Amino acid sequence: MRIVSNNGQYKITLPKDLVVDKGWKAGDELRFIEDMEGRIFLKIMKKAKSR
Repeated sequence: MRIVSNNGQYKITLPKDLVVDKGWKAGDELRFIEDMEGRIFLKIMKKAKSR
């Protein structure tokens, strides 16, 4: 995984295997969620519109 700075925001590149296994597509909106123990999860908030 790689972290890239872009206009004051950070972006990460997700491994292709993870994206395929989760069924995510380009344009899906993901959010980082942190639980009470400090673990971080990625949660899909909005699926991209189909073309």
